[in-house]
Amino acid sequence: MGVTCHVVLIETSGNQSFIFETTKRRENVGASELIYRLERWTLDALRAEFPGFGRDWQISAGRDAQLLVAAAGSAKVVVRDPDRGRALVSRVTTRALREAPGLDVCGVVGEGFDWDGVHREPGQRPVSLLAGRCREVHEALPQVRADRPGPAGRFPRIPIVDECAASGLPAHDVIREGEGPRSRQPRARPSIAKREARDAGFRRLAGDAGIPSKKLEKIADHLEGVPDWVAVIHADGNSLGQLFTGLGTTGDGDTPTSDRYADALGPFSKAVDACTREAFREALEHCRQVLPHGHAVDGEVPVLPLVLGGDDLTVVCTGSVSLAFTEAYLVAFEKATRENPVIQPQAPDGLTACAGVAVVKPHFPFSAAYDLAEELTKEAKKTVKLYSVGQEPPADSPDSPDSSDSPAEPGASPSAPGEPRQPRIRPRFQPRASAFSFHVLYDSGGSDPAHLRDRMQVAPGAADIAAEPDPCRRRKLRALLYAQPYVVTRDMREPWTVGRHWDDLARRVAALTAAFGPAEGTDGLDGTAEVGDRKLPTSQMHDLREALFLGQDAADGRFRQLLARYRDRGLDLFAGPGSPNGPGSPNGPGSRDSSGSRDGSAAGTATAGGDESLFWRISDQGLLDGQPHQVTGPPVTGLLDAMNAVQLMGDLPARHNHTQRDDRHRLPAGADGKPTTTGTSA
Repeated sequence: MGVTCHVVLIETSGNQSFIFETTKRRENVGASELIYRLERWTLDALRAEFPGFGRDWQISAGRDAQLLVAAAGSAKVVVRDPDRGRALVSRVTTRALREAPGLDVCGVVGEGFDWDGVHREPGQRPVSLLAGRCREVHEALPQVRADRPGPAGRFPRIPIVDECAASGLPAHDVIREGEGPRSRQPRARPSIAKREARDAGFRRLAGDAGIPSKKLEKIADHLEGVPDWVAVIHADGNSLGQLFTGLGTTGDGDTPTSDRYADALGPFSKAVDACTREAFREALEHCRQVLPHGHAVDGEVPVLPLVLGGDDLTVVCTGSVSLAFTEAYLVAFEKATRENPVIQPQAPDGLTACAGVAVVKPHFPFSAAYDLAEELTKEAKKTVKLYSVGQEPPADSPDSPDSSDSPAEPGASPSAPGEPRQPRIRPRFQPRASAFSFHVLYDSGGSDPAHLRDRMQVAPGAADIAAEPDPCRRRKLRALLYAQPYVVTRDMREPWTVGRHWDDLARRVAALTAAFGPAEGTDGLDGTAEVGDRKLPTSQMHDLREALFLGQDAADGRFRQLLARYRDRGLDLFAGPGSPNGPGSPNGPGSRDSSGSRDGSAAGTATAGGDESLFWRISDQGLLDGQPHQVTGPPVTGLLDAMNAVQLMGDLPARHNHTQRDDRHRLPAGADGKPTTTGTSA
């Protein structure tokens, strides 16, 4: 029997609501700084509760406490005495009440466990008891938080007081902002605390962005009302909980220990945090190259980071580079984690992440915009996890049948003749792709994600209804006017990604924005085109867009009419995979014959077909209830996504010229062995 210990978890919650409940971008930065200070508060509380405490304290060395990890908004500590653990939580939460009113900080002290113990579950690789207890406190914290009053109860409306000019909470004091008769403004206590922390927040975030804090302040002011569109971007790592639980296990049959887990947790967390910051800076540098002319703020890209720590990212940026930033960040995050020496042993292929992008007007309530971005992130994660089908591990791998003494499972193989059948360790299905979903909110009629997605469902085509064998599914079948999420992982070319890769979106947007150049002369069909005119006329594309909402068959009928005239101008790129000459077909967009013409014809035109469709259905192996199954989705289309993305991808011509030379955006070799790249499509 070893030392009995307890895990103490202290964590902030409702971070995004706390940040975005105020309409002032500078106060958003101050709120971010207050969340970041939880690490400092925890260290100060440890030194007060355990005199002489140092970061090098270890339970195995006879110390009374050990700091496992402390990052922005979360801290995990191991203590011997549960009463001192509760005192630690009290010290931190009391300070948060005083210095960050409105911030929800909660802590939980876990059940006692043997420091030298091992946690075993049937069919799972054994882990240290410390790893198991860390997972349990994370599961227990939401219930503990729900059992005590939340932050809203700290600001009663009675007696009646004036309303805060920035957040709508009851005012606590009057501050002066700007000049003139309306410079004196009532403010709530949380608003005042955020104002006081904003300078420190700007200095910290400016260091992450690699720009002077004064310029970051100008960016914050600019994003408060100048751009036509502003985006809230939220990104989060995929299934990191599985990796954290397995830290410290060698896979060579050694008994996992708490010391090994504790030694691995801190460096791994710091490595993920460093990769997040590195990916942010790389994405920012990429946006400097594609930022449209006249959109810079004092020479910098209008991107304001608010949450940048662990595997979490939340930024506010100008809408014109929102998708370009998101794609660059996700690709850079994969690359950074794949090359990090601390992460590589646990995840040889690196980590993946998903993101949601909510594009709104500058004065739209940003708390609602973040909620939308978060739900879009969940949508992307759900799809990526659905298709995360792995292979059964080989017999000599660490994930092969376990040699523990737990009861045998059905279908398990014996480890030796005459011995009991041992359980097979279930393989972990780690998402292998990074992806994002986005939405442009054109009206303020509501930002509920379910409602917005419901509005983008129309009647399916007669052929799809007839092809559905299940009568129940046939009645519920709807065609989706979006193909999201879009995958950005460069080597991900699987059936479920066909037509919904970043490169597919980029090609479609390029086709929509392509214009006639001086060397091309006139149309050649009716002689009405002039230099600078869109090859795909905007009026015709909007007409096709309206047809989408009439149902799949109506949209396809209009699409086939337009193909007769605009096929060679890039409209064929919108044909669904599986259509004649559509993406994924031998003569589809992007394919070229020996003459160099697209679509396999010497003149660059495809044989006219009568059944091309804007829609396609995705069918691939996916996970249902943890088991591989063939999953067939509803009909989807990429037209509306491309039309919404036109103003969100930066300087598209410069971007596509750049990607021809940039290996980061180069696609794998095609079927003919020749590399394919993202380029203009028409």
